[in-house]
Amino acid sequence: MNKYIKCFFTLIFILSAGIINADEPYSIQLEQMTIPGSPKIHSFAFAEYNGKWLFIGGRTNGMHGFDAATAFPEQYSNTNIFVVDPVASQTFSRSLFTDLNSAVASPLRSTNMQYYFDGTKLYIIGGYGYDSLFSDFVTFPKLTVVDVNQVIQAVVNGTSVSPYIRQITDERMRVCGSEIQKIDDYFYMAGGHIFTGAYSNISNDQVYTNEIRRFKINDNGVNVSISDYTSYTDTVEFHRRDMNLVPAIRPDGVSQYIILYGGVFRSYADLPFQNPIYIDANGAVTDYGFEQKMSQYTCANLSAFNSVNGSMHTTFFGGTSLYYYNESLHQQVRDSLVPFINDITTLTKNSNGASVENISPTVMPALLGTNAKFILSSSIPHYSNGVIKLNEISGNTFAGYIFGGIRAYLPNNTPSFPSEYIFRVYINPVPIGIQPVSGNVPESFRLGQNFPNPFNPVTKIKFEVPASGNVRLAVYNSLGNEVAVIADQKMNPGVYQTEFSAEGLSSGVYYYKLTSGNFSETKKMLLLK
Repeated sequence: MNKYIKCFFTLIFILSAGIINADEPYSIQLEQMTIPGSPKIHSFAFAEYNGKWLFIGGRTNGMHGFDAATAFPEQYSNTNIFVVDPVASQTFSRSLFTDLNSAVASPLRSTNMQYYFDGTKLYIIGGYGYDSLFSDFVTFPKLTVVDVNQVIQAVVNGTSVSPYIRQITDERMRVCGSEIQKIDDYFYMAGGHIFTGAYSNISNDQVYTNEIRRFKINDNGVNVSISDYTSYTDTVEFHRRDMNLVPAIRPDGVSQYIILYGGVFRSYADLPFQNPIYIDANGAVTDYGFEQKMSQYTCANLSAFNSVNGSMHTTFFGGTSLYYYNESLHQQVRDSLVPFINDITTLTKNSNGASVENISPTVMPALLGTNAKFILSSSIPHYSNGVIKLNEISGNTFAGYIFGGIRAYLPNNTPSFPSEYIFRVYINPVPIGIQPVSGNVPESFRLGQNFPNPFNPVTKIKFEVPASGNVRLAVYNSLGNEVAVIADQKMNPGVYQTEFSAEGLSSGVYYYKLTSGNFSETKKMLLLK
């Protein structure tokens, strides 16, 4: 059995306006993995240093309900600092309350904090949880600075983390359910709300900020302060929480900005938002010309930029959604209950400003993704804000991991719990086109000789598929090691042609192999640089 979860390179999806055919900008593959002892948590703060992951806060139960047993009870708050080494498959932990007093530790066991990892420091803002000092649930007015490398080393070595955690009180930081990104020296904190008291549908005091806040964090290693604070207010469009705030690159391939996708709930209805908001130093602009159908709630996501055509892509892995894709009907179906989904979708903002939403035939293996984290691989080419440089990779490339989040049994009205799934995520920038180059049905499988050959660095490969089934086209070096997966998907009968880019590979003899069921054929090609 193929080690990857079923993955296709093409897609067809239906909107209320009719059938829309579009090419995926890239393909995604997921490979499930395990890390012994790793925490099952979600809605946490995260940082990475030298390949090790740091987790603080979050919850160990599922999606909240409206009673004490299913909302935010104290016993389900994560009171440990976890360090995970995904390569060595090791996990370390240390209780927050071992080294920190209650005033410092309580905000760090909260949920839905805002966080941003910047260089060597993890900035954690606000969060909702149980305050031991006041014996009540609050939204904390705190900014905490974590010296990530030192805390990781302390947890691994079993020593105190106290010297490496600093915290200040600032009422402007009293918020939860917001998201943070950074452009140049400024942090942008979008939306969010303030809870006071236990969370229920009749007793909680919930106030939305209705703001996007812009500020600097000043930190000399001893003292921490907030400066240059401003805010943009919109009681309609900024009335959002639990959204996806993603980094983005403008079509010029240089300028950075931020996109706010989704979020809940509208001031006049318990429905998610569908219009994106574009944020930069000049302010925030709502895009009323596009409506996002899928994955409006916080979920694992990755961003990638195509420097050739100036298109910006954001891929969402599952989550909860106003629409889900019905595979038997081949269409999107609206569900106002905002169900858990297993769909993977990509939102593309083209250089002309128009946006399109692609639904991938690749799906999560369960109802996953909500409040999960995509962890970018440091080895994949990317901009300083974490956006993948799509044109600097070739073939099937390891992009990062998906960790944590919530898993549900059913889309609606279902028990949920912290997800045990961990995935390696692979991205391939050269998907097969949406239709074969010829619709004629071949009599048998056939793998053509690549052209040109020798080549540098791009060559074309043609192959024929006589019957529907999974088809795999992979490239190997002279030692027999797999160096790229060009295609691994279900294909209909027809004649196909694809390009292979060997950028990043050294000169030499390579082999490409076509397999499907019992069929297998291999040919040789020569890369000369």
